[in-house]
This record gives sequence, structure tokens and C-alpha cells, in this order.
Amino acid sequence: MRKARAAVVLLAFGMWAAGVIGAQEHAPSAGRASATQGAHHEFLQQERAAIERGEGFGMALAADRAGYPGPKHILELKEQLKLTAEQQAAVEKLFAEMKAKAIARGKEFLAAEEQLEKFFAEGKPEAELREESYRVATLRAELRWVHLAAHLEAKKLLTAEQLMTYRHLRWVGGGHTHSAP
Repeated sequence: MRKARAAVVLLAFGMWAAGVIGAQEHAPSAGRASATQGAHHEFLQQERAAIERGEGFGMALAADRAGYPGPKHILELKEQLKLTAEQQAAVEKLFAEMKAKAIARGKEFLAAEEQLEKFFAEGKPEAELREESYRVATLRAELRWVHLAAHLEAKKLLTAEQLMTYRHLRWVGGGHTHSAP
């Protein structure tokens, strides 16, 4: 679990850093601080928009890289995976359920983030700030679990051959630079 959290943190930092570095290359030295801040805010806006749409935004990357396919990606690759009608229906149902749960949990998470900002703006006591920050972290973990759990269930819907094809398409031949086990 710690490795998975570390992987997401590193991924988010890497995405943020890539944006920062790219922005710095095009910004005058005096504007680098604002370019860095702009890249950071852009990343957060993209993450927020993805959460509002019920998308994972990398939350289940650990599962996907380990060979636990996501329902969205299975549906994107349904022809190559040669899904049966029953499999496709099951994956579509799983995807719809995951998305509904993710949107609901995402709203709670985003509202808690806003509440934490409000608490800081109001100068709330440290104990309240700490409690709210833990609530935000718990909601984020629960949101992430929605996506990870869907990957666990999706894997059960594919045959061993389909899983091998999925891994190849997503991680070996699909343009990613690293491969899943």
C-alpha cells in the first residue's frame, strides 16, 4: 500500500515537474516563479476536472501496471481483446458503477478540499485544520479505492489470453515506455 501511494505521489510530482520544466524553458528567468505556479495550478485544475468527470487521473496506475486492467481501457480495446457480448455487458456495467461512485466520492473529496481552504482562510485552530486535513486525505483514499477496486473486478472478467493481450497493448506495444509484469 505504501509503495502504491509513493508511486502515485511520484507520478503526480513527475507530471507536475514536467509541466514546470517545460514552462521554465519558455519563460524568462524573472517569470519562472509565476510559470512554476501556473503549471502547478494547471495540473490541479486538470485533476479537479477529471475528478468531477469520475475519471481516475492516474489513481489506479499501480493496478494497471501490475496487470489489473481498468474497465475504461478494456472497453477502448474491446475489439483487440475480442470481448464476448457477456463480457462487454459486464465491463460496461462495472464501468458505469465505478464512474457513479467516483463522481459521488469525488464531490465529497472536492467539497472537503474547499472546506479545508475555508478553514485556513478563517484562521481556524490547528486541531480543526488537522482534523479536516485528515478527512480530506481519507476521502481521497476512498476515491482512489473506487478506481482500484474496479481494476480488481475487471481483471476477473477477462480470460488469461485477454489479460496477456491487454498487457501487451497497454504496456509493451501500446506506447508506454515500461512494461507490466
